Amino acid sequence: MRERCNIWVESQNEHLYSDDSSKNKTQSNHNDYDTDVEFDSVSECGVKRRRVGKYLKHEVLHLVCEWKDCVFDSNYIEVFTRHVANHISDLEVKLKEDDMEVYACKWKGCSYESRIADDISRHVNYHSYHTKLKCIGANIRGRVKLPKCNRNADWKNIIDSPMPHLCRWEECLKIFSNYQMYLYHVIAHIDTSPRGNKIEGGINCKWTGCNNKYPSLYKLRDHMRCHTKEKIVACPDCGTMFASNTKFHTHCKRQIPIDVQGFQCSYCNKFYPTEEILRDHMRLHIFNYKCTLCDMTCECPASLAKHVRYRHVSTRPFPCQLCSHAAKSQQDLDSHMTVHTNGPNFFCHFEGCSFTCKGAYTLDRHIERIHSLEVRWYCCHECPVKYRKSYRLTKHLIEAHHLQLPSGHKRFQYVQDEDGCYRLQMVRYETIDEENTLPVEKPNITDKKYKLKLDNSSPMIKVEILEDNSKVEDTQDLQIKPIKDFDLGKSMPIISNILITLDEVDEKGNITKSRIINSQSV
Repeated sequence: MRERCNIWVESQNEHLYSDDSSKNKTQSNHNDYDTDVEFDSVSECGVKRRRVGKYLKHEVLHLVCEWKDCVFDSNYIEVFTRHVANHISDLEVKLKEDDMEVYACKWKGCSYESRIADDISRHVNYHSYHTKLKCIGANIRGRVKLPKCNRNADWKNIIDSPMPHLCRWEECLKIFSNYQMYLYHVIAHIDTSPRGNKIEGGINCKWTGCNNKYPSLYKLRDHMRCHTKEKIVACPDCGTMFASNTKFHTHCKRQIPIDVQGFQCSYCNKFYPTEEILRDHMRLHIFNYKCTLCDMTCECPASLAKHVRYRHVSTRPFPCQLCSHAAKSQQDLDSHMTVHTNGPNFFCHFEGCSFTCKGAYTLDRHIERIHSLEVRWYCCHECPVKYRKSYRLTKHLIEAHHLQLPSGHKRFQYVQDEDGCYRLQMVRYETIDEENTLPVEKPNITDKKYKLKLDNSSPMIKVEILEDNSKVEDTQDLQIKPIKDFDLGKSMPIISNILITLDEVDEKGNITKSRIINSQSV
């Protein structure tokens, strides 16, 4: 057995590359876009290697402090977090135009300002956590062949102001100013749960307002990210944070230049870099999940659950701890919490602009209208009328063109056209998931045979279809006997190639069986 193990180890060593050989191998391969990989993902024999994941605790971090002129670096997140926290006492104090003093962050590329001590403290500490995520992203790109991000690098250290780090596990209500310490505290609560792959009865999530159960401790940890808003990786070039490695991979693959992207959507004619991203995009064009309470259709189960929560459910399971307000989702509750903060939460980063607001959506619209000089126009597809607001175009379509809202919908959907204007969505693909529909009962069709009967009592020949109880196998073998008593002196219509259709219908009038009989000429 030991000899077999030694032979296997020696065979594996033959496939390992040294540092020099890996560099030469990377340089020898020419790509259409830049990458920063350490080795090629295809072996010499042309077989793609199996991609092996790496645990977070095994990641080698190179954390560099970017506070003004500081050159401190460390490989341990705890040491780096404590170092960054010491810079809070070195904050710059600025005097605004209204003679109001504010604290300014001195992190490179960050323009965050606040007059609230708790907010600026929480913001500075979050830079240490953000730096750790960027290091993880750089390590992943070093192991996986991914394109470099082409976005503006000036934004990589601009982060949104994090919400107050309040632990709501069994009404703990402990507040933290350091996000990394906040995550350690929540994990300590979770680790008190029983361990195992399948716990009998499941493990309850004890976060306030959440009644979910999970079969194992690992599933519960993944679920807790929706409560703590934890991200696990960030792009080292643009700083965007992601909750999964898959989303980070997709973000990097989207950076391939447009002229190289060869996968086009047949519906909206947009190009995508990979077939996987194209398939994910095309699913958005098909609405195959139907609400059982109305005629609304959604593109995914999550959208359907959101529709039911907001349209058909009146309960509000997320109460505010500071007032009597209650929200239908955690996201709505987080947006509501900005009401209880003093001062604005978002600041315009453009030089010379003092615009502030409490919501990210308002800031995006400000940048779009003021700094990007872009104006959204909602144009009518029937006449040259256009509006700045979508609700005004909706009112115009209903009153002037007498359009009706689709069944189950509360508003019209507008899509951006080639000229940049937003117009009414004219096409919508809808289908019903076969797994969610009841099987259709097949009608009970009896094998009946019919025969023809001619009535010559009147000048016009009448043809009657009667059920045939005889053992004749095919009605096409029936022969119509000539009429002997017919008076040749009377006028008679000549009928040739008589085609008779025999239809069987059910109780609701639906045709269940049909056949055509070609009779002889008379």
